[in-house]
Amino acid sequence: MLPMANTHLYKPNLVIVISGPSGSGKSSVINTLCEADETLQLSVSATTRNPRPGEVDGVNYHFLSKAEFEKHIQQGSFLEWAEYGDNLYGTLKSEIAAAREAGKDAILEIEVEGSLQIKEQDLTPAKTLLIFIIPPSFTTLEERLRRRQTESEKELKQRLDIAKSEVLQIQHYDYWVSNPEDGVQQAVNQIQAIIIAERSRIDDKLIETINPLLGVDCTD
Repeated sequence: MLPMANTHLYKPNLVIVISGPSGSGKSSVINTLCEADETLQLSVSATTRNPRPGEVDGVNYHFLSKAEFEKHIQQGSFLEWAEYGDNLYGTLKSEIAAAREAGKDAILEIEVEGSLQIKEQDLTPAKTLLIFIIPPSFTTLEERLRRRQTESEKELKQRLDIAKSEVLQIQHYDYWVSNPEDGVQQAVNQIQAIIIAERSRIDDKLIETINPLLGVDCTD
């Protein structure tokens, strides 16, 4: 488990966005990460795609019809949303609010387009942290996608083309993490180290909480 900050000091509220190509293994990494740290809360995304075998509404995704999704767009309910592979995906603002109210940092598993939308927003008092997960090679990525047996050959080619364009957007992220074969724990450990560093970053908010503890008058 990641160490908690001193309760008397400022602790940044993080919105941790994790992206990566389909087949990069980001879901496994994120699930393992959240199981290892009770201070993190996974944000459940909304989508118009059909559930895969074993997926549960409200747990894996909020599965919505296209009409329901578009209604949420009109109501301004999404922090971000994007179209990916002929389906719509989005992050409901209520998911972020729920994590903050629980005193936890939100983990978002979203695609590149949605991540860049969030990066452009001011989520104060929360701080956005973008992490990109990459597979060891595109050969490995293709093998992982084929093992899933959830896409047709046409859909598989489309996902691989999208993956190449997504990796080119890595420059907009704060950190990258590799997820090699049988390396989920390695990726989780690296993300935990990143989160620890961000929670320990010295900034103006931290100074504002330290000064009163030291009896320093911040108005001077």
